Amino acid sequence: MNAVLDVVSAAMLLAGSVLALVAAVGVVRNDDTFVRIHIATKPATLSLALMVGGAVLQMPGWETGAKLVVALVLQFVTTPVASHLLGRAVHRDEAVPEAPH
Repeated sequence: MNAVLDVVSAAMLLAGSVLALVAAVGVVRNDDTFVRIHIATKPATLSLALMVGGAVLQMPGWETGAKLVVALVLQFVTTPVASHLLGRAVHRDEAVPEAPH
């Protein structure tokens, strides 16, 4: 059973790491502010969920796993709010270029 948990945990950690790398590359390569906000929040949140899930599978006790899950829940709550507020600030500042007609 431990071997199966190790393989699943390693796969989740690897998938989360790859997704974080893809998100980082996407943030650097895109110029549009709203696209960058989307790339910085959506894949990064899924990446964190995969990595926390992989880490929870490796924890011997439930105390540390519970703390990791609380951190994940807080991330799920705060990231969309922060990205929304950032998008509103950019939109209100009128830093968004006009779409070509």
